Amino acid sequence: MLNETSTSKRRTVLGQGLDALIPLDGPPEGDVGGHHVKYLAIESLFPNPYQPRRVFDETALSELADSIKEMGVIQPLIVRRTPSGDHQIVAGERRWKAAMMAGFSTIPVIVRDLSDAESLEMALIENLQREDLNPLDTAEAYDVLIKKFSYTHEALAKRIGKDRSSITNHLRLLKLPDPIKEDLRGDRLSMGHARTLLAVDHLPTQLDLSRKILKRNLSVRDLEKIVQNFKDKQKTSRTGPPVKESELASLERGLSRHLSTRVVVKTFSNNSGKLEISFHSREELDRLLEAIGYSEDFS
Repeated sequence: MLNETSTSKRRTVLGQGLDALIPLDGPPEGDVGGHHVKYLAIESLFPNPYQPRRVFDETALSELADSIKEMGVIQPLIVRRTPSGDHQIVAGERRWKAAMMAGFSTIPVIVRDLSDAESLEMALIENLQREDLNPLDTAEAYDVLIKKFSYTHEALAKRIGKDRSSITNHLRLLKLPDPIKEDLRGDRLSMGHARTLLAVDHLPTQLDLSRKILKRNLSVRDLEKIVQNFKDKQKTSRTGPPVKESELASLERGLSRHLSTRVVVKTFSNNSGKLEISFHSREELDRLLEAIGYSEDFS
């Protein structure tokens, strides 16, 4: 196996985001950029629980492992020491996983004295500076930074070099139902698909459309046309002849008298509605069921 410190071949950049902190070219061990690089046993490291990346692509990891076998781990991990004597990975979990796949027993690290809050912030921002974090993981990372560190959208955008609108658009993804979120996290749906689905304010329709995207392999443009047709139909149904309030009130009074209990009739914009019949005891429920011709033995 190639020795981890043998990195005399031409090095290539395996990651971005910490370049300003750690120069990629330099001695594999010793002082680098004002920080001391040392080698630690891979088994003594464990992941950061606030790692925003939930899914690690196995093919990409395998490719990185092959590169590490050839070139070594060029960019040291950032870690912090725990009271138990182990080291928590602050930045570089992907390199750590790939190095283990490559069969390495040690890995270069820079040990930083960081609080829980500092560790969380560095882990999130380091990952957000990369372009391959999926949109949902990015949105969840933004959400954590805003809630735990009181960032405004504008301040966060400035900190990570993004447009404010990008922050806002990502955060809106958190409003999607869980099944769509998981498809987004698994790269089965794109950011464009997700943003188009957010334009639909009807949950069952959102879910139905997401299934159609996967089944029919719909493009974002195809989905936009479907959503526009859905909105047009909604507008048409809203302009249909509504039931007059006086007619509803008369119907409620008549049903209340007929059933000898309070009855409420509700209508919605698409001419659907709901009928509410009140009861206040088991006996009254039995009487109402009998009145509408329904029989059930609850004993």
